[in-house]
Amino acid sequence: MSGIALKLTSLLVRTVAKPIATAIKTQAKDHEKFRKTCIKIAQTIHHTDLRLRMSLLNEKKIKIRPLNDNKAIENGATFISEFFIFSVAGSLIFYESYRSRKKASDERDALSDDIAALQSEIEYIKDKLDTYNIKLDDYILPEGIKPKYIDLSKKKGQPVKEEIKVEESTVKEPKVKEPKGKEPPLESKDPVKAQPA
Repeated sequence: MSGIALKLTSLLVRTVAKPIATAIKTQAKDHEKFRKTCIKIAQTIHHTDLRLRMSLLNEKKIKIRPLNDNKAIENGATFISEFFIFSVAGSLIFYESYRSRKKASDERDALSDDIAALQSEIEYIKDKLDTYNIKLDDYILPEGIKPKYIDLSKKKGQPVKEEIKVEESTVKEPKVKEPKGKEPPLESKDPVKAQPA
């Protein structure tokens, strides 16, 4: 949930809280069982609050006076209404968190399926290239590329897949053989010196 939506939801819950609290207080005054419940809750909270405060002040022997019924009904009804509102707001937050996690999980699953499909297509293309005597050897990952989802058998900088190599032609140029026993003409060791005219 975005920040604006969360603030709007919080404002809506607070707006609805006031009439709910008023309705709970009215019900507490009109219904005997609900009134007793509110009084019991309020007295428990009152005793717990005072004991915690006194324990912080190192006061162990204290006498706690109970709240009067009107104050207890008001405090109990207020606590119940606030607890209801808190439960609704908390449920909305937990639901939104669950929805966000599920959406992210679905996106990861979709990405994994897409990668698997691409890998399958690459294998299919490699098989087709093999039929034309084109093989893929010694492919090296470019620098800076770090695949997270593709399963590569070797590390970066090492041959991973096959590089395109076309088989060399088997036609060889014929070699010219020189006749044996014949040597190229050499200058005479004792050349005739030119006579002066």
